[in-house]
Amino acid sequence: MVPRSLALRGLPAVSAAKKLMAVGAVVALLSTAACTSGGGSDNNNDNAGGGGGTKTVHLALGQDVDSMLPMDAHVGDNIGVLSVVFDALVRYDAKTGKPYNYVADKIDTTDNKVWTIKIKPGLKFQNGDPVDAASFARAWNYAAYGPHAMYNNYFFDRIAGYDEMQGEYTEDDDGKVTVTKKPKATELSGLKVVDDTTLQVTLTSPFAGFSTMLGYTGFYPVTQSCIDDIKACAKKPIGNGPFKIDSWDQGVQLTASKWKGYSLKETPNYDKIVWKEYAGSSSWPDFEAGDLDLGAPPPDQWQAANNDPDLTSRKVERQTADLTYLGFPLYKKNEPWDNIEFRKAISMAIDRQKIIDTVIPGQSVPATSWVPVGIPGGRDNVCQWCKYDPQAAKAALAKAGGWPQGKVLNIYLGKDETSEAYFKAIGDQISLNLGIKYKLIPSTDFFSLRSARKFDGAYRNNWFPDYPLNENFLGPVYSSDDPKNGNTEFGYYDAAFEKALKDGDAAPDIDSAVTDYEKAEDILAKDFPTIPLDFSKSVTFYSDRVDNIVIDPFSGATRLRELKYVG
Repeated sequence: MVPRSLALRGLPAVSAAKKLMAVGAVVALLSTAACTSGGGSDNNNDNAGGGGGTKTVHLALGQDVDSMLPMDAHVGDNIGVLSVVFDALVRYDAKTGKPYNYVADKIDTTDNKVWTIKIKPGLKFQNGDPVDAASFARAWNYAAYGPHAMYNNYFFDRIAGYDEMQGEYTEDDDGKVTVTKKPKATELSGLKVVDDTTLQVTLTSPFAGFSTMLGYTGFYPVTQSCIDDIKACAKKPIGNGPFKIDSWDQGVQLTASKWKGYSLKETPNYDKIVWKEYAGSSSWPDFEAGDLDLGAPPPDQWQAANNDPDLTSRKVERQTADLTYLGFPLYKKNEPWDNIEFRKAISMAIDRQKIIDTVIPGQSVPATSWVPVGIPGGRDNVCQWCKYDPQAAKAALAKAGGWPQGKVLNIYLGKDETSEAYFKAIGDQISLNLGIKYKLIPSTDFFSLRSARKFDGAYRNNWFPDYPLNENFLGPVYSSDDPKNGNTEFGYYDAAFEKALKDGDAAPDIDSAVTDYEKAEDILAKDFPTIPLDFSKSVTFYSDRVDNIVIDPFSGATRLRELKYVG
């Protein structure tokens, strides 16, 4: 599948560009995983029949993965591998997306600012080192130190002392970092190792959702030996999860076997995973040949696969949290898009379902909110102007004063074949229903142009969340402490929206916080700064040698710990 997701984030200056690239890559490869990741039973003799031999699951991996370091894992492929090699403080429920303690025994706070994390005693890494408070502090400090240039650096910006660890630096295409201003600190002042099993975390301000973040890859612990030889760790990390990496012939194949010393409960029923690496979406033929256990067809074979009764009898699909939406440069005043009636007109002129059926059939669902169902706080029909209604669209445009005669609506997006087809369909509907001529402007400089506020028309956006909480679809995307200029990407600001977010951050418990964040989404819906378009779907076909395919509601990836080998 041609990736069509390029994400938008609000970020600290040092890591903003990197995060934009990172998330774009995450979504792209998650989409690839959904469409091409596959597996299949091992054709070797060691698992033939599935009875007494080694039970091996075969999966696909993108060839461009360059690191298995948790602090640097930023795409669906390495995140997927590490999900069975490492255990996090919390894991997420497959149905609700809510976190539950896993390596953590307890996570307490009285003010949402100072958090005390108690770690289960006696847990070990695969080399015998203890999984303790120091192992988490070690990993988080390494990731938070700017010049280390870790993709997951920005996850730690809520912890006290983060700013002092950034400094100024550049990184070239080969990953060489040049420090132009040395950071003031090498460790987060907000981390305190109280004892072997107690880590105290002080945030810069209250945040009720902090514990929800802790299941993400960037918060995994690491051994001291990993820090001592970071290059070796990036290729063969020492985990604390149920599988141990045997070898990684980068660009060819990665294998992992069940770790006999694993002491927690959530481990698959198979013994070995072989990830074969593929370029793009080239793994589908191997899935059809029975060499992979999970897969999805490329666009040109999508219809044929979905018309095949045998294949569709082994297919699962689920909506994911990947939102595509249309934004406007609200920071440019006295333009048509500065009028909410114009934005309403554009939204109601778009037949989302028809575009999906035509351009990406079966791969998305129309969005009727900014936070998808499946994420805590996600609700349908929050957007009252997301329903296709060309007559109401015309009326709204008239109320906005119409579109300037002779003016062309520019629509900006990244260079991507599927995205260009998708937004061409949107432009065609705007033209058909509102009489507005448009021009698509795909660009490889899309992100830098957006960050520099260079757009003078509508533009594509995508949001793939960092953690399963409705706050993550709102605060990082729309929040700003600048009432005059608004947030960087859109120029949006609403004091009531900011208050609702802060109320949520300071709420006494996560359920109360989710309610406050819902109020923030309601305010967003009223202001209507952006237009939700669709939430992508993860579609996975599977072989007859595996069962219990559970698609994560958050990432859209198949949850490997729930996958069952049936021989």
